[in-house]
Amino acid sequence: MSFEPICDSSPALFPELADETQPSSRARSPRSANRAGAWARDLAQGFTYLMGQARTEDERDAIEGLYDAAAAEGPDFTRYRSKSAFMNAPKLGIDRNAYARILNALEAIERGTYRQCRAKGKQGIPRTVARVLKALLNLALQYGEVRPSLLGLAKLACVCKQTVVSCLKLLELYGFVEVHRRIKRIRTPLGFKTVQDTNAYTIREPQGLGAMALKLFRQASESRKWPASTKDSSFNKRPGQNSGLSTPSKGGWGELQEAWESF
Repeated sequence: MSFEPICDSSPALFPELADETQPSSRARSPRSANRAGAWARDLAQGFTYLMGQARTEDERDAIEGLYDAAAAEGPDFTRYRSKSAFMNAPKLGIDRNAYARILNALEAIERGTYRQCRAKGKQGIPRTVARVLKALLNLALQYGEVRPSLLGLAKLACVCKQTVVSCLKLLELYGFVEVHRRIKRIRTPLGFKTVQDTNAYTIREPQGLGAMALKLFRQASESRKWPASTKDSSFNKRPGQNSGLSTPSKGGWGELQEAWESF
């Protein structure tokens, strides 16, 4: 007595499934055709099992409806975007200092592109880009990870979905944001299937083109005496000043008092 998998005998049990278990027309390469054939066999196996468990006509009708809907959708690998991966949202260590640095960098690039790169009838970086970036930074600051849907991000930034898509492209171009396309598996009555998940985002200080633009457009310090990044004390000796105001060697109130008394 020979045995064969029940999925191979399902077309004989249900003749109406014989054509539907063939590889999908969406699969154009041999590898995709093989994957589509495996998907069709798994779907038929799950359908056969559920029909064997059904006890009433209503249950059978419901199972047939699920099967028809799944067959109409086609293989799951044809419905998610390329370069998507099974991954969790990356953890971001963004604090308030990084929050301010990133926003200041975007403001400098926005100001520079508006003043120096603005052609007639065009603009550099729209102001809506800052609103989208602020929404992403607020999520990173509060939750430590960023994985909202496009509609959710549009609601947070108070813009439309297409504006969010355009702003994300600009942020990715200037190196502020890295987009991670994700997929996930979900359980259905007929088995598991892979669906598109929300994108995850890595937010950082500008890289590549953004770093070049920031170096070009960043304004110099407005200080006329010392640069903003200097660590020198204001008690340093300058030409024409009393030598008693020299910088204390170790700091502290005692040495400051000595310098004052010597003056």
